[in-house]
Amino acid sequence: MTKILLLPIILAVFLGTTLALDLTGDWRASTGENFYIRQVNNTVWSYGESIPTNGNWTSVAYGTLEGNKVSLDWADVPKGNASLMGTLMLNVSSDNELQVIDQTGGWGGKEWKQVKLMKIRGGF
Repeated sequence: MTKILLLPIILAVFLGTTLALDLTGDWRASTGENFYIRQVNNTVWSYGESIPTNGNWTSVAYGTLEGNKVSLDWADVPKGNASLMGTLMLNVSSDNELQVIDQTGGWGGKEWKQVKLMKIRGGF
């Protein structure tokens, strides 16, 4: 009987911590680029573009948030000059910090392991 009574409490705590994370907002990479992230439930979209000193690229991404990991498929779009695509894995360090932990396709160039994204403004 005690186990049955604890189940709603355990579910409430689990769902509350899982759904509390909101990545929607403006983000800046430690290398200077801007990213705009939209999260709806566990679905994540992203748009990013280079700064003049780091080449000329623009990319979009789509993926999911599971626990504290964001898995994205990304592709460059014609606004920039690059035409790469691949995958990107981010660790959610906090509501305001994402750390790149893996990538394919050349995302972030040679320095991708050091790239962090910091939230500079949340929501709409």
